Amino acid sequence: MMLRQYDRLVRWDRWANRLVFTALREARGEPPKALAAFQHVLSTEVTWLRRIEAAASAAAPQWGIASLAQCESWSAETEERLDRLAGSLDDARLAGAFSYRNSQGIEFTDTVADALLHMFLHSMQYRGEAAAFLNDAGHLVPDMDFIFWRRLDEPM
Repeated sequence: MMLRQYDRLVRWDRWANRLVFTALREARGEPPKALAAFQHVLSTEVTWLRRIEAAASAAAPQWGIASLAQCESWSAETEERLDRLAGSLDDARLAGAFSYRNSQGIEFTDTVADALLHMFLHSMQYRGEAAAFLNDAGHLVPDMDFIFWRRLDEPM
């Protein structure tokens, strides 16, 4: 059951990211606050997915200068890493622990399940901020809550 829920969260996360990124592309990256919030979603996802895979260079800059090109790059990397991770997930992997260093160099150990849940919830917060900035500027982002995705028969 837990594995199925994480698989669904992976698919929902990708779908929701695509909705916001589509709106940002159509708005040509405006307003800048929306672009910065969404780039933070992607940089954080890249960082957590690299940590889970024990990549040599895990940390992506969290609040650098925002650009559509950087979002494009991190979006592609996030989708590739999510695909790879989803293909390897099972209950043992979700419960498995991994160690990493945070941005201050402090070492932590967490389970894959906890790290992914944190990543999804963090992304939801900053995607929401990006969507609010876009909506306020007249670039409407469709509802992207998990339940709306579910009601649409869980599109990809």
